[in-house]
Parts: sequence; structure tokens; C-alpha cells
Amino acid sequence: MKDHDNTLTRLQAELLRLQTDNADLERRLKDCETQVRSKTRFLEELSLELRTPINGVMGMLQLAQTASSPEEHRGFLDMAQVSAATLQSLVNDLLEFSALDAGRLPLVETLFDVRAEFEPVLRNFKAQSQWKSLEFTYRIDDTLPLRLIGDVGRTKQILVNLLNNAFAYTKKGFISVTMAPWRGQNGGRGAPTSPPRPGRTMLHFTVKDSGIGIAPHRQAELFEPFNTGSNSLEKQYSGGAGLGLSVCKRLARMMRGDIWLESREGHGSTFHFTVECGLSDQTAASEAAAQNNLPEPVPQNLKILLAEDEPVNRIFTVRILQKCGFSVITAVDGKEALQLLSREPVDLVLMDIQMPRLNGLDATRAIRAGQVPGVNPAIPILALTAFAMESDRIRGLEVGMNEYITKPFEVPMLMEAIQRVMQ
Repeated sequence: MKDHDNTLTRLQAELLRLQTDNADLERRLKDCETQVRSKTRFLEELSLELRTPINGVMGMLQLAQTASSPEEHRGFLDMAQVSAATLQSLVNDLLEFSALDAGRLPLVETLFDVRAEFEPVLRNFKAQSQWKSLEFTYRIDDTLPLRLIGDVGRTKQILVNLLNNAFAYTKKGFISVTMAPWRGQNGGRGAPTSPPRPGRTMLHFTVKDSGIGIAPHRQAELFEPFNTGSNSLEKQYSGGAGLGLSVCKRLARMMRGDIWLESREGHGSTFHFTVECGLSDQTAASEAAAQNNLPEPVPQNLKILLAEDEPVNRIFTVRILQKCGFSVITAVDGKEALQLLSREPVDLVLMDIQMPRLNGLDATRAIRAGQVPGVNPAIPILALTAFAMESDRIRGLEVGMNEYITKPFEVPMLMEAIQRVMQ
């Protein structure tokens, strides 16, 4: 009888374990199904979000071809550029999320001037507000240190994303931005509770608007990936591909901060985010020394070899370089680039990565190894490529490229890179 009771107890325990395992499997299956539905909805929405700016670019270019005056022509091109910038933002969000998800996005901390870095961004948004029925104000707290150490590029990326959302969903009223040290004020859901590490400070940004506001049931999911709203026909606050705010959250947490919001539907929203920065011990003398080391202007008589296989990109880049006063010769692949280099001296090489016959990485390796007759192995080489992942940049620098610029690029960015490699 005792053995029978023991067996029954074991069977009951085993049944309980199987029921628990089954419930766990059912929960996991339900989670997987939810994720699949979210990603399917996300891909459907992404197709729409990509096609909309593409249509804007193509449509405005077609109108520009039929413009009746230079002013009208310029207006159509300006609108095409706005759509192109939207498309670039969507692609950047996808690349950023992919890199963050794979853990391939390292922080780059540098010494930066708080006002010099953020005031130009804020002034640009203030200029945009003049075209809308909006009052835009910003304040940088006087108690902030003049110089901090942190990833200023990623910090600006979060700020710009939040401001773009505020402008998109605030038709009238106001938008305001404040930058100040984090003092534990306005503590809300997601607000940091732990103080910064010794020798560091927490930078606190607030973006407040009088826009449409966000319903309580939507707030919890705003920062989740693949969140595009339950109704794809109705524009939601997160907008875009549903990755922007998720990327912002991950970036803030990488910088030991966080992001959260306060909002009432129909009464506007306030987004907060914090990032931890190092305190600078730079003296006035070091700042004066930095000012004395300003880069020299780029020589206007540079001769540049552009290795680019895509015809439209080649024409665009050549025209830009020529307008800047440079002499340009072109190659359609890495092999032709090496042949030209061996016959014709140049001051700088702009090298695409993916090209037929010989790619840009192997062409750079050959140059650095001294395998190209008559070419200085130390000739400056600047990558100009659509490979935009951090791992791609590292690989380019490892083979000997001096700078790495990703497409699409802004002309000032290219000029600054040329200036650096020609020092």
C-alpha cells in the first residue's frame, strides 16, 4: 500500500510538471505568434513607409522636368530633397536597429562642447517652426558644464528623433526643449533612479509639445520594436517604420540613461531622456591649444581619382567635386582604378567598396602593400560606400582606408573628410 501511495505521489508530481511545462510552451507559442503578427504588420507598414517618400522623390523630379520657371524648378527639387531625407531616416532606423539587435553598435565617446554641438541643431528646428503655426523655444541650463565626454552623435540622434515626432504631430501651439543636469525631477515611469557614476553627470533632455497627445493604452508600447499601431490606415504617434523610438530607448540605455514620457490624449506630450556623460578636466590652456590646431583649408588644385561603378552616383560625385574646384578622373571598378593610378599621379582616392572585377577593399590592400607600380603606398584613400554598418567601417579602416564615408552623404561631410585626410 505504501509503494502504491509513493507511485501515486510521483505520478501526480510528474503530471503537475508536465502541466506546467505545457502551459509554458503554450505561453511561448502565443508569444511567438504575437511576434510573427507584429513583424508581418511591421513589414506591411514598412513597405508603405518606404514607397511614400520614394514616390515623393520621383514625383517631384518629374515635375521639375516640366517646371516653367527656375523658381518652380527649385521648389520641386527642394520637396524631392525632403522626401529623400525621410527615406534616408527610415533606412537609418533599420540599420541602427539591426546593429543594436546584434550588439554591433559601439559607443564613441569624445570631448565635446555642449552649446557648440546642440545649439545648431536647435536653431535649425527653430527655423523650421517659422513655416508652421508653432512657437519653438529651447533652453540650455547655465549650470551645465561647458564641456562633457560622451557619444554626442548618438545623443543628438535621440533628440532629433523626438523633435521630428513633435513637429509631425503638433500642428499649432508650441514645442519646447530644455537641457539640464538630471536632478531626479519629474520622476515618471522609466525615469532613472540610480545616480551617475563618480566623475560623471547625467544629462537630462525634455521635449514638450502641445500636440495630439497619446492615449494611456498606447504609451506602454511606444518604445517597443515593430510597433506601428493596430490600424495601418491610421497614422500613429510613433510613425515611420515603428523603430525610431525603440532605437532611441536602446541608445539611451547604452549610455546608462533612459527615456520616458508624460502625456494626455489631446493635451500634448512631454518626452524625457537622460544620458550619462563624463566630466571634463580640460583646462583653458588645452582649449586654446585646440583652437591653435585648426585644420588647414583643403587645397583647391587637388587631383582626385573616383572609383565608382554606379553611373548616377559617379556623375553626382564628379559634379560635386568639380564644383568644389577639384580635378577628377574616374574608374568603374577597382582593377581600372589601379591601372589609372599606375599611369596618372593623383593626390587622393575616393574608393567605393562593392565593385565588379576588383572590390575597393582588395584594391586598397594592393595599394598599401606597394603592389601598384609608381604609386605611393601611403596615398590618402577615402571610402565612399553604401556599406553603412559599424563592422563595415572597421573592416575598411583595417585594410588601410584613412576615412570612411557612407552614402547617401552630405557635401559638407565629404569636404570635412577630405580636409582631414589631406592634413
